[in-house]
Amino acid sequence: MELDERLLALRKSNHFSQEEIAERLGVSRQAVSKWESGQGKPEIGNVIKLAEIYGVTTDYLLLGKGFAENIPQKQLSRTFRRMIAVIAIIGATAGITVLFIAALGLLSRVL
Repeated sequence: MELDERLLALRKSNHFSQEEIAERLGVSRQAVSKWESGQGKPEIGNVIKLAEIYGVTTDYLLLGKGFAENIPQKQLSRTFRRMIAVIAIIGATAGITVLFIAALGLLSRVL
């Protein structure tokens, strides 16, 4: 799959029109059409913006390698929030465990 095919597939899977993408990028609908038909290529700044819009890496857009999951930004941030919450819980549990072990050590010295 080439860049033009990836751009078209990502736009359609995200239910965007060419007009919507063009508006987000500040380019014409014809420019988006040319990119998707292989008649032209987006400038690097637009590649970066497209990667952000579609939730993929620039490597995926340009080379077909890298983070290719098409995760909506809201879902992506929700996933990160959950990961941070899990890490915080694990950290708090570890901290409490260390304090408990230290308290047992002090208690055993006193007794």
